[in-house]
Amino acid sequence: MTYSIIAFDAASGKYGAAVQSHWFNVAQIVPWVRFGVGAVVTQGRADPSYGWLGLDAMAGGADSGSTLQRLLADDGDADRRQVALIDRAGEVAVHTGGRCARYASHHVGDGWAVLGNLLSTDEVIPAMAEAFASSDGTLPDRMVAALEAAEEQGGDLRGAQSAAIRITSPAGPDRDAGVDVSVADHPDPVAELKRLLAIDGAYRRLGQADTALDAGDQAAAVSHLRQIGTSTGQVELEFWRGVALARMGRLSDARHRLDDVFRRSPRFREVLIRLAEVDPEIEHLLTSEMGN
Repeated sequence: MTYSIIAFDAASGKYGAAVQSHWFNVAQIVPWVRFGVGAVVTQGRADPSYGWLGLDAMAGGADSGSTLQRLLADDGDADRRQVALIDRAGEVAVHTGGRCARYASHHVGDGWAVLGNLLSTDEVIPAMAEAFASSDGTLPDRMVAALEAAEEQGGDLRGAQSAAIRITSPAGPDRDAGVDVSVADHPDPVAELKRLLAIDGAYRRLGQADTALDAGDQAAAVSHLRQIGTSTGQVELEFWRGVALARMGRLSDARHRLDDVFRRSPRFREVLIRLAEVDPEIEHLLTSEMGN
C-alpha cells in the first residue's frame, strides 16, 4: 500500500530510504536508517520490527541478504510483507511476498532498489527505476525524482497523503547529521517533501559557509552562500546569511539583507542585540559598524 526506494551512493558512502503512501505519517512505520549501519524499508503489511531488528543484525556484522532471510524465516506472515535492506557495503536485499496486493513488485539496481504494492498500474515500479538510474544530482535529488516518477504513473492506488526521506552517512571523520525530512499529512506530499529538502539544503550550505569562515576560507564561504539562492522565504536563514556577510566585511550587503529581515520580522532586531551581548564578533561587526 506504499512505494519506496532504498539506495546507496558510492561516491559519498551515504545510504537511505524514501517513501510515499496514502497513510498518515508514513515516516513512523516504513523507513529506518542507522548511522554507519544501513537502511531498511518495511511495507505491505508493515512490521516495524523489521526496521530495528534488521539494523541490529547488520550492526552486528551480518549482510543485508542473510539478515533478510533470518527475519523472513522467523515471520509467519512473510508472504504479506514487502521489505528491502541495504547494508554498509551498499548490498541490497529485497522481498515481495506473494500475498502483497496488486500491483506489487520490486526492481533491484546496482546499490539500490525500488518497491511498491497496491499500486495504480504495473508501470509505477519501472518508472521509478528509470528515473533513479537516469537522474543526476545528490542522493536526495535522485530519490525524490523516483518518487515523482511514481506519482506520474498513478502511484499508490488510494492516492497520496504522506512522504519521508531519511539518509545517513557511513562511520568516519567526514560524517554529517544526515537527512531526515518527512511530511505527515499533505494533499501533495512528494512536492512538499521536495520543497522542504530545498530548505534543508539551504540551511546546510549556510552551515558550510559558517564553517569556512571559522577556518578563514572566505572564498569557500562566498561560494556556499551563493548556492543558497534567493527564494527560500526563510527569515531565520536570511538573518544568519546577513550575519555571515557581515563577518566577511561585506557590510553594505549585510545591512541590506538584515534591513529586509527586520522589516519582515521586527523581533529579529532584538535577536541581534542579544547575540551582540554575548558574541564580541557580532557586537563589533553588527552593533558598532552597522549601527544596529
